[in-house]
Amino acid sequence: MANHHIKNGEMLVYSSVISLTPPYSFERLLRRLETHPDPQLLVDVQESTLRRVFRVGTRPILVSLQFAGTMEQPFIRLHTEATLSVSEQQLLEKTIRHVFSADLDLNPIYEHMRQQQPMVILTERFRGLRLMLDSDLFQSMVKTIIGQQINLAFAASLTQRLMELAGDVMVDETGHKFMAFPTEEAVARLEPADLRPLQFSQRKAEYIIDYARAIVSGTVDLDRLWQMEDDEIIEHLTAQRGIGRWTVECLMMFGMGRPDLLPAADIGLRNGLQMVYELAEKPDEKEIRRIGEDWRPWRSVYSLYIWEAVGAVRRKETWE
Repeated sequence: MANHHIKNGEMLVYSSVISLTPPYSFERLLRRLETHPDPQLLVDVQESTLRRVFRVGTRPILVSLQFAGTMEQPFIRLHTEATLSVSEQQLLEKTIRHVFSADLDLNPIYEHMRQQQPMVILTERFRGLRLMLDSDLFQSMVKTIIGQQINLAFAASLTQRLMELAGDVMVDETGHKFMAFPTEEAVARLEPADLRPLQFSQRKAEYIIDYARAIVSGTVDLDRLWQMEDDEIIEHLTAQRGIGRWTVECLMMFGMGRPDLLPAADIGLRNGLQMVYELAEKPDEKEIRRIGEDWRPWRSVYSLYIWEAVGAVRRKETWE
């Protein structure tokens, strides 16, 4: 449902109402953002509003999103003052539905999770939580490479520095600056020496720039990934320097929103499983995959809830 405001024959404002599949918890989304900072977002907790720049094609668009309704009847009010064509409106709404996992039905997943006794309490404590996805696959992969072997806060800082160096900056009426993630072309034009002063390691700088150049040259076709099976994507992308299985699994989970990924090498998942399943020792990758067999076909959502249990403890929430 969209509303268009016309002035002097020119469309000035585009607004729309985006439905969400219940249950949907904006509160849980905000809680997760406390431990997973996103430098692209401006959050107004009182107004239940997020503001950020989305790319429509390569064009940066500043958008305001207000989460409204209830957990069982949720929706988003979308607003932008950019002039958009009909195709741009459709692409923007498709992107937003993707980013906020608008069409994911958690109810059958919860039914499945209740069969795994340690998970029951998490379905209640984190009801309505779902993954907030990256808006495009280039950004998702670069953020994942940045996040390899460093903590979340430092990863967010490096991501912000990359956006300031090579992205687009938009300023709203209050003077607040919003950053759009750089395009593949913009990153491909960089050299590792451009990123080293920003505290990127030499190898991480090389991996990011190599990946951007592989996309620009056509060696990696991001659009084709959507038609590929998980194993095909892993084989295709791990051929690139600096990209291993864990990195591709994160891309498929956080970039593509695929429901049955298990990044078993993830340290946070190890910590969370030990806590939630009350294990004497941290499980190794083999043990995580064994436990994860009972989570199919929704291992991505199970992993999210395990991670969030760790996040809740860090935030000093009582989740037991």
